[in-house]
Amino acid sequence: MSAAVKPCLEIRSLSAVLPNGQRVLRSVSLSVQPGEVRALVGESGAGKTMIGKAVLGVLPSSVRVIEGEMRLEGEDLGVLQLRARRNLIGARTALIPQDPLTALNPSRRIGPQTTDRLVRILGWSGERADQRIRQLLDEVHIRDPERVLRSYPHELSGGMRQRVLIAAAFAAEPRL
Repeated sequence: MSAAVKPCLEIRSLSAVLPNGQRVLRSVSLSVQPGEVRALVGESGAGKTMIGKAVLGVLPSSVRVIEGEMRLEGEDLGVLQLRARRNLIGARTALIPQDPLTALNPSRRIGPQTTDRLVRILGWSGERADQRIRQLLDEVHIRDPERVLRSYPHELSGGMRQRVLIAAAFAAEPRL
């Protein structure tokens, strides 16, 4: 018999509330195995984004997790200090946000926003990070990567901002 494969992500009975007690997540359970593709589907307000934010540790300050656990490749995210959690998540996962305008910092150029994680969390050289982002921008059909990397988010179309975020998400070849 072979050993059981650990899920990439496992969420068990996750519940979260607002200060008034209103539940924004109610006993959510989900398991994603290596190589498996999953999609969170539901109406607006169903909690899809909240689940992602809970895993990433970026829930709004008004939302509090009251029960459940989240494990990333066997690591219990709930017991990790915020910095350790963000480093673990930054090294192994990526999220493509649904709204590229609010996901990008309007006061920073695109280049540093796409390479910061690679340099700070993964320890890549700036040159290696720049090369990887340029390669991926080409793969998502951005014609003039140099101009885009020098641009501010408001100077790009919505579709181009979304492609920039897709390239940035896949830059470190995340497992999840």
